[in-house]
Amino acid sequence: MKSIVKLLLATMVTGICTLHAQKLPKNTNINISQTSKIDLSNKIIAKPQRIEVKKFESLNAKQIAKLPATTYDRSALLKLKYNKSWEIEPGRMTDKDMKVVSYFGKFEQSPRYISVYPENKYYPRVNNGAPGFLPEMRYLVLQFNPEAGQRYRVIIKLKPGEYGNKKVMTNVTGRYNETWFINNQYDEIMFDFIGDSREIKISPIIAGAENYYIKYEPLEIANIKVDRIDE
Repeated sequence: MKSIVKLLLATMVTGICTLHAQKLPKNTNINISQTSKIDLSNKIIAKPQRIEVKKFESLNAKQIAKLPATTYDRSALLKLKYNKSWEIEPGRMTDKDMKVVSYFGKFEQSPRYISVYPENKYYPRVNNGAPGFLPEMRYLVLQFNPEAGQRYRVIIKLKPGEYGNKKVMTNVTGRYNETWFINNQYDEIMFDFIGDSREIKISPIIAGAENYYIKYEPLEIANIKVDRIDE
């Protein structure tokens, strides 16, 4: 009899323990360190090669000429839908809240291109102590009011020419310069970016280095179109 009672008690205890275990919440380990701010740069199709402006200013001609450049996915960029646009071209240096605030260059006699040149500055000692001129990079500067965190696309149409292995530098953050290969097939530069700085800077063509100076060529722009991407 006692053995039967002990068996019944053991059975009841086992059942209670099993029921209690079923009601316990599952163990969910949450690693707070894995919860991070969304990286907006993941939205960018054209991932640029970047260099800090301060570091760029310390480079010599050959180092600048050797900076790696980015080739963008043109078809992917063209597929982006947009809901607002700005256009800059010769004779139209403002559009809505976008305007050219500074540039170094000239119009051709027929006003078809905005030509961006470097500025040649005289130095008493440049090559082995001899006097001469060194070209310093100047930019076409567009100013507008981008929305922070909003994606934009830039399409820069150039004068038809030979642009194989030639590069252009841009700055859309205020902190970094980005280097892009010119699309030789379509005579254009194209990229997308996340709104941050109020300026878009576009350099002359970087075509290499000769001896102690950078070999620049004028960037002759026919049209610049900036699109606000619809997301």
